[in-house]
Amino acid sequence: MNQKQSNLRLPEQNSVVLVGRLTRDPELRRTSTGKAVCSFDVAISRRTKDPVTGEWRDADPTFVPIVVWGDQAERCGERLKKGFPVHVEGRLQTNKWEGTDGVKRSRLEVIASRVQFLSVVKQDDMVVGAKFVEESASENEAHEQIDNTNTIDNDDDIPF
Repeated sequence: MNQKQSNLRLPEQNSVVLVGRLTRDPELRRTSTGKAVCSFDVAISRRTKDPVTGEWRDADPTFVPIVVWGDQAERCGERLKKGFPVHVEGRLQTNKWEGTDGVKRSRLEVIASRVQFLSVVKQDDMVVGAKFVEESASENEAHEQIDNTNTIDNDDDIPF
């Protein structure tokens, strides 16, 4: 590597935006200092069109671990459930630890700076999209919006 290449400073950019569904109920816990931390996984998938049949298909899902801190962690732990759609903004971080068997492990996870609850948009009993839950709604109203719109009649459509 020559001198010019070694002095090259790259801009630091570490941001992630994901939309997906929770694969399990969130796990809310507290650190030794009492700070709330909530963990859950989100399944995300890409729709592709089969060039031969012209049919739209979901690609295999990608499962992404999400970690949320503080007051937002408490809201996620209280209001989210398996299958709920969410919009997550955050940054990537590698979590490293040593297992009980002495083996060092690591995993890439998203440290969320914002988790937006989404509601399912239905048309003629078919799911056609998702929208943000009204931020101006009270906590009870937002919870009711999620409960009332996230019910999908056929659980076979959820890949988890």
